Amino acid sequence: MELADTSTEEILKKLISIPSYSGKEKGVLEYVASFLKEEGIDFEVLPVERDRWNILSLSSETLVSVHVDTVPPIDMGAEATRPKERNGKICGRGASDVKGGVAALLGALRKFRRRLPDRAFPLSMAFVVDEESNSALGSERLIPHLKGIKSVLVLEPTYGKLGVSQMGTLEFSLEARCPSFHASEFEGVLNPIKLLFRLVDKLERALEREVNLLMLKGGWRYYATPKLARALLEVKLFRGERFKDVETKIKEVLKEAQGCKLTYRCEDYEEFIDFRCGAILERFKGAYRNVMGKSPELYTMPSWTDAANFHRAGLECLVFGFGSLRDSHTEREAIPVSDLTNFRDTLYEFAKIHSL
Repeated sequence: MELADTSTEEILKKLISIPSYSGKEKGVLEYVASFLKEEGIDFEVLPVERDRWNILSLSSETLVSVHVDTVPPIDMGAEATRPKERNGKICGRGASDVKGGVAALLGALRKFRRRLPDRAFPLSMAFVVDEESNSALGSERLIPHLKGIKSVLVLEPTYGKLGVSQMGTLEFSLEARCPSFHASEFEGVLNPIKLLFRLVDKLERALEREVNLLMLKGGWRYYATPKLARALLEVKLFRGERFKDVETKIKEVLKEAQGCKLTYRCEDYEEFIDFRCGAILERFKGAYRNVMGKSPELYTMPSWTDAANFHRAGLECLVFGFGSLRDSHTEREAIPVSDLTNFRDTLYEFAKIHSL
């Protein structure tokens, strides 16, 4: 009997209702483990940290990996874990990034088990923690357990496009310390907040790209110019660029600032990656065509993903998913029900191809 579309929708709503912010994934992991047990799937629980673990089911050389953690509610408040359906979309924290992917994979598993009960589910599966933090411990600590795995499909919101590469990024912090003066004498003195703003403009000209200003802190209520300002910034690293070369250009710009003490610190970086794409690429294209009636558009994932860790381990990788990356991490986070259905059905077709 064919699984009704609402079944995958209900899985997603249940997942959204269980908070799983990075570091607090226990509840959603328990739900996934219970689901796999009900479907008769063998799996391992692999400790990562206290009350944090990965779930791994090994059945073939192709792995589908998806992270279960999300960013915090930010400005969603209590609505973050109260899934709602509006205008054909399921809304809530993680709907697109990436509990929609978790629900699609579980829905594909259930559909496969119902339609092809005489066949074992032919895809290995990993549900990992800690992707939404710089440490990415989940995928890092999963790698030693991937015996026999040759390729990995990483689920992320990619607008239904197929990620065959990943943009590099350099995330860095700046701290500016300047002498303070009575505020009425602000003309001609260095204000560390204004200094950081000006540095962003200079960096954009020197690097010939936009600088993402993620955070800016500084100032006080006293009637004196502030002493301190801090910023968290990010720039993209393009194909062929080396992190060290871009960092050198940044430091050269910072040397031009006089009269204040400037401190630079690299917070994290990943250079541009062209994934190894072998047999998994043609198989996935076939699955996509079976559902969408056309070949997928190839895509460079603009954000860091767990695929970086799998790539470094020598595995073939693809990044794929439906849903909007732009709206992820915001109060607009949602996934259209039609996208969720296509997501599930593409993974189901991918499994069918592997079962032949």
